[in-house]
Amino acid sequence: MSLKYLAFGLLIVVSLISLAPAADGNRLAYLDAPCDPYYPGLGTARLITPQWIGQQGVQAVIVLSIDDLREPAKHEGFLRPIHQRLKQIDGRAPVSLMANRVDPKHPQLQKWLAEGASLEAHTFDHPCPLLQGGDLAVAKRTFDRSVDLMRTIADNRPVAYRMPCCDSMSSVSPRFFTEIFGRTTPAGNFLALDSSVFMAYTSDDPALPRKLVLDADGGEKFRKYVPADRIMANLIENYPYPYVVDHLCWEIPTLMPSDWDAQHRNGVCSPRTVADLKAAVDATVVKQGIFALCFHPHGWIRSDQIIEVIDHAVSKYGKKIKFLTFRDVHDRLRKNFLGGHPLRAANGRDNGVRVLDLDRDGYMDVVIGNPQARQTRRWLPGSGTWQCGDFPGPIANPDAPYRNQAGNARFGVLGGNGYASVLLLEGLRLYHFDGTTWQENKQRPSLDPNAPPHYAFARRRTVRLLDVDGDGICEGILNIDSPNFQFSWVTRWRPDQQRFDLLKGLRLPAGTTLVDERGYDAGLRFVDVDEDGRLDVVFSNAERYSVHRFTSMEEGWSRCVFSGKRGAEDRRELPSFVRADGTNNGAWFKDRDLWVQNEDTGGKLPGHVFRRHLTEIVDGDQEP
Repeated sequence: MSLKYLAFGLLIVVSLISLAPAADGNRLAYLDAPCDPYYPGLGTARLITPQWIGQQGVQAVIVLSIDDLREPAKHEGFLRPIHQRLKQIDGRAPVSLMANRVDPKHPQLQKWLAEGASLEAHTFDHPCPLLQGGDLAVAKRTFDRSVDLMRTIADNRPVAYRMPCCDSMSSVSPRFFTEIFGRTTPAGNFLALDSSVFMAYTSDDPALPRKLVLDADGGEKFRKYVPADRIMANLIENYPYPYVVDHLCWEIPTLMPSDWDAQHRNGVCSPRTVADLKAAVDATVVKQGIFALCFHPHGWIRSDQIIEVIDHAVSKYGKKIKFLTFRDVHDRLRKNFLGGHPLRAANGRDNGVRVLDLDRDGYMDVVIGNPQARQTRRWLPGSGTWQCGDFPGPIANPDAPYRNQAGNARFGVLGGNGYASVLLLEGLRLYHFDGTTWQENKQRPSLDPNAPPHYAFARRRTVRLLDVDGDGICEGILNIDSPNFQFSWVTRWRPDQQRFDLLKGLRLPAGTTLVDERGYDAGLRFVDVDEDGRLDVVFSNAERYSVHRFTSMEEGWSRCVFSGKRGAEDRRELPSFVRADGTNNGAWFKDRDLWVQNEDTGGKLPGHVFRRHLTEIVDGDQEP
């Protein structure tokens, strides 16, 4: 293969309106990065309720979701007063019941469905944690049985899942999303929404009045509920909005606290819990978000206390708040936000739908590129309406012969205005969003037709657009490493010449690669481990591991902190980010820590999770 033609792939002339650096060149990096269910935060673009609710005047949504459905009579006794109160609001009782093993023909189920409830999956056996015992197949089996069981209930259409014990332990993992949720059951069924990640409001959010997020003593009102007697990684902060995990899953974050967290902190049925839940309702209205409450019929909170929270919402906000089930939320997201196009195609695969902030206005937009539709949907906050246009090419093909594809599109920030750009790998065409439409580059290079046969598949993962040096503009990183074909380079945007230039001396560190010869994730992660505003390379697979710090655009990742081969008894050995079979091993970086949760950490390590501070990863590194 001629490197000349590949070099042209990112030596592309780009027309820019402004050359000033964008605030965050990596604000779109989550779209093409390995699975991370914890990426949203205060700086992430919002998906506010008016964007998807489809109902004028509604500012916030409350989802009441009750776990551990096994004995319908027990849940009926607890829920009946709540149902009756909800019916007084709009004639229905929208509660989501997260079910384990239950008789699908039990007559109570049909009564609940007729009242407006939804029946959702909570695993068949309720293992805590789900991933444990060194056996992924066991975990998938109890998930699959629950999903399939919910589908056998007459007139039920399950869409949602909640992880057992996700409020009391670190039981949620990227490995779960990629290897269980993102697959289909033996019967071909799948879900579209999860509500296992917990979310806490904090005083870091300047939009929230202090009285809503701080107690009278100045302590954090909601962060205090994060269990202090255990390791709890299952948390995001200040993002009460739906977001997408791994292209296939709507995540509806659940409020911290659940009733378990509340009784763990305050004692059972505490009035303080109810007061804090009311404050959470107020905060959700301010944020125009969604309040998903997780509770149980186990005596940790009473029915009348749930009703007290409902009464607070209705008396203070009236029709500004809407009570919905998870199924309602999913259906409205699909209809009103995604324009009728689901995240998952009929076969459960990637449907080519991407949720991103196109114009850097702080609100999420949508692009769609699949065999049925190519569409751009931009939210206009001033008018509260959608501007619809075309999208220039395919993003994903759900009918592709290989399942593990990474899609055809790579998103990044290439203009000083911070607007989105997209590189379409088929034909290697580059487009820039100008606020209304996508403008194509004048130069349209093509790939060398003499590329190895596997390259057409592998290249879907070999290109990343990332702001390596922190200047607000993405660099182009191309890399593949296999026994018969190797290349690695970085191209840099030149604002004075308005083009990308190949940096001949800048390559990924030796022994690291974005993908393996099969086109699978090889275990490379871009992380700012030393917090200097530039992306370092952390690499770990089933054979080897290394950490390389970025020094400059001239020398690249020239400072090796450490490297080693698996099993060498190195105290700094990193857990593998990917397994030998190419599957995700459940690793993510969050809050200056490396976390790993999988079937080998569950039931074995403290808190069921591996944890290492970034300071430990760079410990001992010396200036050259």
